[in-house]
Amino acid sequence: MPITKKNETINLRMDPSTRDVISRAAEVSGKSLTAFMTEAAYASAQKELLDQRFVGVDASVFDNVEALLAEPAKANDKLVELFKSNREWID
Repeated sequence: MPITKKNETINLRMDPSTRDVISRAAEVSGKSLTAFMTEAAYASAQKELLDQRFVGVDASVFDNVEALLAEPAKANDKLVELFKSNREWID
């Protein structure tokens, strides 16, 4: 996030247990409560806005993608081998 002059204030009301959890997380991450909450809110806002974004494509591109998705799935030989293996790191 770019460094800019901070001159806006937001007041929040929350229960003490919620504030305690957020404060502990901020402390563990080495950030002030304000910095932690600002970064978390900003990241959440970006995600929400990206989830709502409409991606328009040309009709031919859409048709090509739709045709690819309609094809039966093809097994990836290397993944099939991996799933058949009995590795200690696989639960």
